[in-house]
Amino acid sequence: MKSLALNPVLVDDELRLRLRRIIHVEVDDSMIDLLAYIVLHEPITLYRISKNTKYAISTVYKKAKRMMYYGLIRPYAYDVEDCDREKTIYETTVTGLLLCLAYKCVDDEVVLNRLCHKWQMRSYCCQRLLKTLYVLPALLEIDSNNMRVIEEPRALMVMILNNAEKLRGLVNENLFRETINTATHYLVSRLFLDGQIVTKSSLLLGNEKFVVNVSLDGDVYVYMCKLCSKQCTATNLAINSQCTLLHEIKKIVWGTLH
Repeated sequence: MKSLALNPVLVDDELRLRLRRIIHVEVDDSMIDLLAYIVLHEPITLYRISKNTKYAISTVYKKAKRMMYYGLIRPYAYDVEDCDREKTIYETTVTGLLLCLAYKCVDDEVVLNRLCHKWQMRSYCCQRLLKTLYVLPALLEIDSNNMRVIEEPRALMVMILNNAEKLRGLVNENLFRETINTATHYLVSRLFLDGQIVTKSSLLLGNEKFVVNVSLDGDVYVYMCKLCSKQCTATNLAINSQCTLLHEIKKIVWGTLH
């Protein structure tokens, strides 16, 4: 992630309030304190949390159990050197980091850097990360079940693209375009690393010039295309079209089959 000192970011109160609304967790001061400590020192055992804070081990266990129930933290590994006390090491989840951001339990810079690591977005500037955060409430307004995908960055980016038309009507145009560009760029980079990404009943294809979703019925949805001066985004492509993009898609599919 590019230095926040060179590119300062302020998380405004509106975003914090919207994050609180989408993460339905009742918190108290002790839970926020313990979550903040885990964010700053993760991965860490519950024993060490108790040892280094004012909270008794019984309180730490109780709050950790609740945080795991709400998906704020999860087991990371096992501490073989500390086996006489507490074996399990814990880390925050994306949901936990978002809750921390919502309540400003630590400096925003720390949380944003942790999110960049978990979402594999270290090469992106913090402004792009923040734009993605701003569309999360709108994405969950479309379908609350989308909350499940925020832990997996590729699934999140696919979800953003799959809901592009609905998102367009829920956020301003600049935020919409920047978010679509970020999701597209992210998935294109993963295409080069992982190969083609298969979504539900469809195939995501692309390179640095275009990204499209091809359904099993042959329908083509264009997330982004820079093959000509039209610079298309978030539109359907007719199968009988003479567009250069259709020829590029056929070349990729033909190459895959042969």
